[in-house]
Amino acid sequence: MRTNPVNDCRYCSVVSKANGEDPLGSAECYDHWFVFEVPRPWGEELWHYSPLEHLMKLSTKLILQKGIIIKVVMIAPDKEYSVPEQNRLIHYYRPKGMFAEFEKQEYLLPNLEQVINLLDTILFSPKQLHKFNNYYQETKHIRDIIVCTHTQVDLACGRFGTPIYQKLRKVYASKTEGIRVWQSSHFSGHQFAPTLIDLPTGRLWGHLEDDTLNPLIYREGNLQELRPYYRGWAGWEKWLQIAEGEIWLRENWEWLNYRKQGWIVDVGGIGIKKLLFGILKLIPGKRARILCDHLCKKATCVKVRILFASPDGRILGEYTAKVEENGEVISAKDSAPSRNDELHLQPVKQYRVTGLKRTVISEQ
Repeated sequence: MRTNPVNDCRYCSVVSKANGEDPLGSAECYDHWFVFEVPRPWGEELWHYSPLEHLMKLSTKLILQKGIIIKVVMIAPDKEYSVPEQNRLIHYYRPKGMFAEFEKQEYLLPNLEQVINLLDTILFSPKQLHKFNNYYQETKHIRDIIVCTHTQVDLACGRFGTPIYQKLRKVYASKTEGIRVWQSSHFSGHQFAPTLIDLPTGRLWGHLEDDTLNPLIYREGNLQELRPYYRGWAGWEKWLQIAEGEIWLRENWEWLNYRKQGWIVDVGGIGIKKLLFGILKLIPGKRARILCDHLCKKATCVKVRILFASPDGRILGEYTAKVEENGEVISAKDSAPSRNDELHLQPVKQYRVTGLKRTVISEQ
């Protein structure tokens, strides 16, 4: 699906791609993904969908009291996947410690009141989840490919996301066992449309073309060719995502199966706040992690450490690297509402990874 930059210059993603904006590091990091099946259209009425309203009211409390960051995504019903008069909730969540992919739970519930009760149980009383066993769906073996087609948020997602969704749904989901393809509401990064998230691995992709789909779905081929489309792993924040993207090129596709855990060990460019970062880094707990991540957003360079373990547990090692700012490109964050409107262009920082070093800690 090649685009014409002249004819499509009102779309932010066309400008972003034409100017060489690197999408790596743009995948937002969350502890919980709540994916609801909700009929379209997704306009203003979407904000009155009661489970979404409920989570929005809880979001500040969850951050301040539990250090938990959540993301809500709506997926459109599908004639093959959907069940009449049932409300689907797919819950992906971060495991403790090192991990390779998000954990998954899926439920079909008879009404929205039960959906809200389930949300409260997941977030505040997880030991009581057995009460929802009758609604549980065994879909851990299923991979969900979620494509943003949310035109109401940005025109680029509808213009470029819809044909990619249609091809994935028709060509790949219908012929590949264990894959569902959904069209979804906005989950960030419309300047990289068409964009998708691959769950449970939690990897985001953008600026997609037809010829990127085969290696992406079947996890084969030259990763160097896919690198310009990789937005990053949702298991980490920006700086670690950028380092992890370069590591993936070295380790190849097997890296997807490696359990990982990462840390920012030093920061530059934040002045006296570096002292605060050093203190927060010593404090255990999710709230301290959130504050550290907030400080790091203003950094100009960081040093990272990434611990990894092979799937069979025979190799334990670590990568260390420096990630730093490396110039700017001009891009657009949002599309122009009409052909008569001008895009708002702005400089966007780019990054590079240096000093990447692999060390094997133990090998059996």
